[in-house]
Amino acid sequence: MKLRTTHNSIRIRIRKSELTTLEKEGRIEESIRFVGGALFRFGLKLVGDLENIQASLKDNYLEVQLPQAEAERWMKTNQVGMETWNDLENGERLHLLIEKDFPCVDREDEDKNDTFWELADKKPDVC
Repeated sequence: MKLRTTHNSIRIRIRKSELTTLEKEGRIEESIRFVGGALFRFGLKLVGDLENIQASLKDNYLEVQLPQAEAERWMKTNQVGMETWNDLENGERLHLLIEKDFPCVDREDEDKNDTFWELADKKPDVC
């Protein structure tokens, strides 16, 4: 999984093999270890009775929950992404975008075998 963040925005891209695991097991996770021993983990989880994508952060774990029915449509079709905005207590909004990962044309050393190259534009400018 790839995680990108900016002010009140979380974007997660997943590879084909991760999509297969998510479909079979109902969840996928990734972790990042830091100097000093700190560990940050993040994951996607399918939830049956959920209306919208939601994110929570607790104990250095970012969990993004996906509505099961919407996620199943996304996983089984050429639909590239799932997106929503969550209203926050302070009046701001949190943008959540979950996408199938495309190959980066400007990164020659990247392994592109596990990406959704068949869904990408024929001549994209960058990833």
